[in-house]
Amino acid sequence: MRTQLTAREQVLAIMVGAVIFIFLNFIIIDYFLKNRARLSAELAQNSGALEAMKRQLSEKPVWEQRDAWLQESQPKLGAEDSAGVQLLDAVKELAKKNSVEIVTPSLRLPSYLPEYVSISVDLETTSTWASLIAFLHELQGPEKFVVLESTNLKIDEKDATHMRSHLRIAKWFAPKLKPK
Repeated sequence: MRTQLTAREQVLAIMVGAVIFIFLNFIIIDYFLKNRARLSAELAQNSGALEAMKRQLSEKPVWEQRDAWLQESQPKLGAEDSAGVQLLDAVKELAKKNSVEIVTPSLRLPSYLPEYVSISVDLETTSTWASLIAFLHELQGPEKFVVLESTNLKIDEKDATHMRSHLRIAKWFAPKLKPK
């Protein structure tokens, strides 16, 4: 059997219902606002990625041309044993030509990466700033595939007109292709 609610109980029931309704609305609105923000962020990220893909696609002929040049121009590694010595000899010759004194040369083990094989030497040098710049300028170039992997330059403590540098110079060769 069902009994009638008093006026006070009806007001209390309406207030409890209203509080529950408002609380549920807060939860639902919060959920939708967070979802909207997440979707907006995803849309912005995907739009940026799409623009980057379109730009890459429009630049495809340029990159194909550069890849062809790279495949044609990048030197192939012949004898791994002598490549480091040849690089060191070439660097010593350039250093002598540019009045850069090599204090301690050392060879490093080759690094095999998917894009290239790196044959490198470590050098500690002393020279004037101008001769070091001339040496580095002549050492590098797009056709030479010689890079400075790391450098550390300091003013020489014994002579403030000279620089003391620790250089890691590498020559990048075409990658070794894995047999299929």
